Amino acid sequence: SGAMTVKKGVWPRETNWSRLKLQTQIMSSERMKYMYSKVGGDDGEIHLQQEILIKARRKKVMFKVYVSILMVLSGTINTLATRWADTISAKGTNPKVEHMFIHPYIQTLAMFVGEASCLVVFQIIYYYHKLIKNDVNVSRFGAQRFSVFIFVIPAFCDVLGTSTMYVGLNLTQASSFQMLRGSVIIFTALFSVAFFGSKLQVFHWVGILTVVIGLVVVDLGDVIGDVIGESYSSDPLSVLTGDLLIVTAQIIAAIQMIVEQRFVQGYNIPPLQGVGWEGIFGFTIVGVSLIPMYFIPWHLPSAPDFWQDHTRFEDAIDGFHQLFYIPTLTVAIFGTIVSIAFFNFAGLSVAKEENALTRMILDTVRTLFIWLLGLIIAWQEFNFYQPIGFALLLTGTCIFYNVVFAPILKKLHIWPYFCGVPDGQSYSS
Repeated sequence: SGAMTVKKGVWPRETNWSRLKLQTQIMSSERMKYMYSKVGGDDGEIHLQQEILIKARRKKVMFKVYVSILMVLSGTINTLATRWADTISAKGTNPKVEHMFIHPYIQTLAMFVGEASCLVVFQIIYYYHKLIKNDVNVSRFGAQRFSVFIFVIPAFCDVLGTSTMYVGLNLTQASSFQMLRGSVIIFTALFSVAFFGSKLQVFHWVGILTVVIGLVVVDLGDVIGDVIGESYSSDPLSVLTGDLLIVTAQIIAAIQMIVEQRFVQGYNIPPLQGVGWEGIFGFTIVGVSLIPMYFIPWHLPSAPDFWQDHTRFEDAIDGFHQLFYIPTLTVAIFGTIVSIAFFNFAGLSVAKEENALTRMILDTVRTLFIWLLGLIIAWQEFNFYQPIGFALLLTGTCIFYNVVFAPILKKLHIWPYFCGVPDGQSYSS
């Protein structure tokens, strides 16, 4: 503790007073008596303040490490659990014989159950502080003056985008699914220019171009490379269709971000509460939509063998029958629900404690884990296109967010020409 200097009665500006108060409560009276008797007087108070501050900072660092690990693990589990459900066969009602679980809208419903659980967690925390601690901090919980219906349009976009991604996931690999989701930065940037008048610098366009090349390489690997497992289509056109559906879903996701930025951000709504309300509305939209979907005599592209006796857009009765027929399928869907809840919590915590860039980097690490695990459990065969495409996607993302390469360009004295941004400033800031 001697490495820090804290003057009597003077605390650093960044000190979190509530955290220090908690640390003071945790510290036992015996410990405090010991420090005062050992050091004595004002010096004892100074050393006590130093120890409290060090413990608070150490605890904050460990929290950042834990939520970062949680984000990567829960995100990896979420994608793999969803893909695992696609590979499981079980008896249903349409037909009654065993067939694969190809129900992207039921999987979407499960995801919204996980998101809605975030609202439950938020309400527990909120009322604990309100009723027990009698301390509802506006900076933490917001003013709570907003109409919940502002989340209807973002939830509708989320429904459309997520269900489209899950349809695409039926046709391609989990690793490609995750890599292709990186295309969202392209459409988000373009929509920001179109709707908010944002100005993209040269390095933004270079990053976007690099991401596009990476997407082409990944898709090329899917079409040319060998894909194994009964759930994957051997038809290159079907694989290409799946990849295009995933990219299309990113366009919808970008629209969702623009809508949220336009209508939601100004209300100072806690992220956990916002995700929860989107989950509530998303669950409602999908749940109601399953009724007319059952009677629509058409089905999206889903598998090489079309197994339905009676063609339905989404046969929810068959899906739920399968879901409760075989325990492994129940576990897979439950894994999707739990993992998306933890992933949202961890992602929001990372964005709050660090920044959106850190969250993006961790999401990239998740992509690497999904690819490696897909190889280990033999869901796909190795082809050299994917690591090349992944490297290009990562490089393009780093260029777009003005990191990694910026110091090199600055050192070569071509920084101002390349990006047109003053030293020390980045697009993400």
